[in-house]
Amino acid sequence: MHFRASLRLCAATKRLRLPAPSWRWSSPLWRTICICCRLRPRRSIRWITMKMVPKMLSPLVKDWAPKAFIISFKLETDPSIVIDRARNALEVYRHQVVVANSLESRQSSVVILTKDSETKILLSEEEVEKGVDIEEKIVSDLQSRHTAFIHDN
Repeated sequence: MHFRASLRLCAATKRLRLPAPSWRWSSPLWRTICICCRLRPRRSIRWITMKMVPKMLSPLVKDWAPKAFIISFKLETDPSIVIDRARNALEVYRHQVVVANSLESRQSSVVILTKDSETKILLSEEEVEKGVDIEEKIVSDLQSRHTAFIHDN
C-alpha cells in the first residue's frame, strides 16, 4: 500500500453546531447556551440550543486512514497551555503532527509538534510589515515532513 495521503483536520475553537431546522428544545443531549441581547427597548433573554460535534480524529487515525500522514491543529486562547494540549493530542490520537498556536499570535507564530520534535515557526517584524502569510511557512514545513514520511514508509 502507498503512503501518499496527507490529511489536515481543522475545526472551530468550539465544537458546537446549530441543530437541524427541527429544533428539539427538550432533549437532554443538546447543549443550551443563554445569550442576553437587547430587543426593542427592553432586555430579553434568548435560548439557543447547540449540539456537541463528535471528534473524528480517533476513527480517522485508527480505522479510516491508519497509514496516512495526519495533521491536526490546536488553537487555544491561553498560550500557557497550548503546547501541553498539543502534546496530549499526539499521545491520545497517535497521529503524526499537530500545528499549535494561541489565538492572539496565530498569524505570526506557530509550533509544529511531532512525537519527537517541536519546531517554532515565526514571522519576523519585517515579514509581518511586508504582509507575509505564516501559512506559506507552515505548508512548506508540512510538505517536507510529508515527503519524509512517504520515503520512510
